[in-house]
Amino acid sequence: MTKAETEGGLVDMDTPVKLMMSWNIVPGQEEACLSFITTDLPAAMEEAGLELADAWFSAYGNWPQIRISFLSSDLSRLQAFLTSDTWRKLKRRLLSFTQGYQQKIIVARRSFQI
Repeated sequence: MTKAETEGGLVDMDTPVKLMMSWNIVPGQEEACLSFITTDLPAAMEEAGLELADAWFSAYGNWPQIRISFLSSDLSRLQAFLTSDTWRKLKRRLLSFTQGYQQKIIVARRSFQI
C-alpha cells in the first residue's frame, strides 16, 4: 500500500484526512472574506468531495482569526484536489483576503483537532 507524508507522519493513501487552514483577515476585507468562506469555498470543496468539518472565528486572543477544516474520505482524493486548477483558483482568491495563511493535512479524528 502506498503511503504519503502528512503533519503526523506517513499514512496510507486510503486514510481519512483533514485539510486544516488558518489565517487572519486583511483589515477592510472582513465582509468579502466572510462571504467567500461561507458560500463559495464550502460549495467548491463539497463539489470536490470534501466535507466541511469545523469552522471557527476567534474574536479575541493571540490566535488566527479563522480556522476551518475539510474532511476527505482519503488522502489520495485530497492530494488530487490540492493539485487541481479549481484549488489553485480558490486559494488565490482566499489569499487576497488573508494574512498569515497556513494549511496542513492531518489524519482525521472524531475529536476536536488544531
